[in-house]
Amino acid sequence: MIAGDTDPAPPGSHDHTANAAIENADHGPSAHLGARLRRVCRLTLVALLYVLAGLPGLSRVADADIWWHLRTGQWIVMHGNVPTTDPFSSHGSDTAWVAYSWLFDLLVYGLHAALGLPGIALYSVVVSLGIVQALHRLVRLYGLPFGFEFSLTAACVVSLFPLFAPRPWLLTILFFVIEVQLLVTARRASTTRGLFWLPLVFMLWANIHIQFVYGLLVLGLAIVEPTLRYLLLGTRIDEQQKAFHRSLALVAVFCVLATLLTPYHVGLYRTVLDLAGQAGPFSVVAELRAPEFRALPEWLVLGMTLCAAFALGWQRTPRLFAGLLLIVGAILAFRARRDSWFVVTAATTILGDWLAQTPVRRGQRYGWTTSQVLAVGTAVVIGLVIAGRRTASVESLEAAVSSAFPVEAAAFAERQGYTGRLFNHFDWGGYLIWRLPQLPVSMDGRTNVYGDERLTRNLSTWAGAPDWASNPELAGASVVIGHADAPLTALLRHDRRFELVHQDAVATVFVARRAAREESR
Repeated sequence: MIAGDTDPAPPGSHDHTANAAIENADHGPSAHLGARLRRVCRLTLVALLYVLAGLPGLSRVADADIWWHLRTGQWIVMHGNVPTTDPFSSHGSDTAWVAYSWLFDLLVYGLHAALGLPGIALYSVVVSLGIVQALHRLVRLYGLPFGFEFSLTAACVVSLFPLFAPRPWLLTILFFVIEVQLLVTARRASTTRGLFWLPLVFMLWANIHIQFVYGLLVLGLAIVEPTLRYLLLGTRIDEQQKAFHRSLALVAVFCVLATLLTPYHVGLYRTVLDLAGQAGPFSVVAELRAPEFRALPEWLVLGMTLCAAFALGWQRTPRLFAGLLLIVGAILAFRARRDSWFVVTAATTILGDWLAQTPVRRGQRYGWTTSQVLAVGTAVVIGLVIAGRRTASVESLEAAVSSAFPVEAAAFAERQGYTGRLFNHFDWGGYLIWRLPQLPVSMDGRTNVYGDERLTRNLSTWAGAPDWASNPELAGASVVIGHADAPLTALLRHDRRFELVHQDAVATVFVARRAAREESR
């Protein structure tokens, strides 16, 4: 999985040829057997880690947002252009909307059109494995003994488990780790040669996910570090470092210009400002809420952050850039669990650098031969195919979707040919955009389209708040599709404005009595 690993190793480390010579030294048959067993154990552990990282993606197709991404991709294919106003909701038909993940939308729509739901699982698995490989390569930059290398990589992977879902943020994580790896390599070698790949990365990133701005933030921190170092520590930089930072600033300019190569150009940054000004979603959207520390991944994020802070304090030479990364990452990660990847990546660089300086079995870096990489890659593919036959079959994926979304209710509404306005819960808006394009939704996961007030009103109405009956969107709806056990569903059973026309174990469908009368005519 890490073929072509030519990253610089710390002084004193050995390449894979030297390691092989050490392990296979002629100390008798038992020593030779022991060396072979150690190699097999290493390969097995790495293969298991990669397989483990791919498992979440096999089954997590029942995602609330993937559906409106699919519909957007379909819309782009049908119209040959990206949308500029919202075509999917009753509220946003005249509202400007930037489909900032349009390239991701096309990607997942193409996979779904070709393979169905397994195509969505394939996206998650492949990009998750790419993230693990990028993190593994980042750790290997520090030339650690295998035990430290594997443990640090495994901690990263497990801490990111909740994020291995079919979202564009997977590609953001991948691009971010690649950016940090390039920066670490460039700073250690005092050359920006490898950084000129970054504008290409940012061009793709800006067309896939709005969080490319985090990558620009990292470049900004790297550029201002010498000034901060001088102001805070009184440390001056030499001419070679000045030349490096001038080149880095030039790379950053090209990266910013590359982010303008999207169908929305500067308009993309207006969306960044709109999203930055929203506070409501951070209290009601699950992935945007702060960590609750009820699961191992969140504790691992906290543990890695604390260990990295300790490592920074332990080192005699201040690591200002690493410290800035850790501080920004901690603010983002402990504000919204979705952004834990930022602090995990920062902590990985700090801990890798710290462990490389500790006097623990220096020079025992484990190298990889091509045959070993092929063996691990083959084992990972076989393991995921075996697991996928059980958890990622069409039947199992459809069953997962049916248990989480109103599949039967949407099919009923489609057969009846209902039109008009739809009132739905925030969680189901994305799915209904995909399944019932003839019924504009009242709310979905695109929170910047609706604003904090409408989002809060939607959720409180479905929770049966005292003023639920006065919600104008509910009063003006032709069709209401809701959770079978929602408080609003129980209230609507006694509301004379609506008539229950369908009920199953997951969802109910109500139609406005005026609409029912018109249909009977």
